[in-house]
Amino acid sequence: MRQADSTIKGYLYQFNKSIDIILDSNDDVPVVLEGVIEDIDVHMPSAIKTIQCKYHEDKKYQLSSVVAPILEMLCHYCESTYLGKSVSYYLFAYYSDNVDEVDRNAFLDFLNTTKDKEILSKYFHRIYNIPDLTILSIANKARRTEQEKNQLLEYYKTNRTTLQLRVDINDFWNVFAYVKAEQFEVLKGRVIQKFEDLSDHETAISLYYPNVFSRIASLSAKETEAERIITKSQLMDFLGTQKSVLLNKWTLKAIDKAELLKAKKQHLSSAFASNPDVRAFVFTDRFLDESQDGLVALINEYLAKYFKKPKLQKPPIFLFGDRHVTLMQSVLLELFKYQKSANTGLIGTTFVADSFVNNQNSSPDFVCKIAMLGNISASILEQCNVNQLYIVGSKTEFPQDLTSADYTLEELNITDINALKYLVGLTRTMEA
Repeated sequence: MRQADSTIKGYLYQFNKSIDIILDSNDDVPVVLEGVIEDIDVHMPSAIKTIQCKYHEDKKYQLSSVVAPILEMLCHYCESTYLGKSVSYYLFAYYSDNVDEVDRNAFLDFLNTTKDKEILSKYFHRIYNIPDLTILSIANKARRTEQEKNQLLEYYKTNRTTLQLRVDINDFWNVFAYVKAEQFEVLKGRVIQKFEDLSDHETAISLYYPNVFSRIASLSAKETEAERIITKSQLMDFLGTQKSVLLNKWTLKAIDKAELLKAKKQHLSSAFASNPDVRAFVFTDRFLDESQDGLVALINEYLAKYFKKPKLQKPPIFLFGDRHVTLMQSVLLELFKYQKSANTGLIGTTFVADSFVNNQNSSPDFVCKIAMLGNISASILEQCNVNQLYIVGSKTEFPQDLTSADYTLEELNITDINALKYLVGLTRTMEA
């Protein structure tokens, strides 16, 4: 678990460093996240700058810990030199007990003495000239037999002292820099300060920082390089569109959960102060998996607060993820026990959109509309005069596109029913 937490924090550090670098770049310089070369590739007009991040709060620096990323850089430098490209390499590394620089001679000594089979088989043919064409052919294979692996390792053992590096190590060291990185919170604070320079403290910490963090994390996961490219000007354009803090797994990692939910609640408060609006809620399957036990209570509490004056307020719409037909039927039964009827749009077992939209075949005093999500489209929601749509979960969990110019859409990517109650104003404080 501790190793997993350390790995996650390493990714979070990388995202912060990506934001830091983008904000320091010129407006139209492309920055590639999860670049072809390293974690971050900055494509300047005359050269490429590559950045690798290593973050280990619970480890002391050892040369063996940074050899692999340096070797990756050296391999790329060998290729770039052959192609005449100008590239600089930066290794940002944080350790509990760190050093100011990597000693070049110590690195060379490692290459001359290492018995690490993975290092030998993965890197040596890429940084050394291998005159034996048979060995070179084996080394370049994507998959090797056990006999070929042993043959390769035996060759390196016998010929290591005569092998020549493909490039002058001094030339590589002139374009390589080991940077003693700052602690996680220091880097995060500097990034937030840069956003504060563009706005104010509250906007910076509660809107710009978490939303940009989420944006960078999302782009970093894209499949193609073209999708992972961003410039400072594009980031600034993105900031200009942000009105409400995003609520997803990345923003929840970017800032304290309580602060994030508080910021989101403040944004939503004006929407829930409006009586005449028709609000629709999509309960995704993932949310219902975690929170189905408290759903009837939530719906009853919502109706008690937001549909206590039928002449002034509009019945809400609740849509259930398609794996939870039985749960929807159970909720309808529980509402019936409380003498509350719902418009389901069902004629027998068939969903009829006109009945759902125009309230046909339902009790005239129905308190809400309830349906399975698979029966609903943006067009149906528009016909129901929906003003606000809240997706409780992620909109990636279902196939249809429910976006519309006729209503606002908020994605509340949570699975905690108490968090939902807090966000929609059913509780004043966030229950544990």
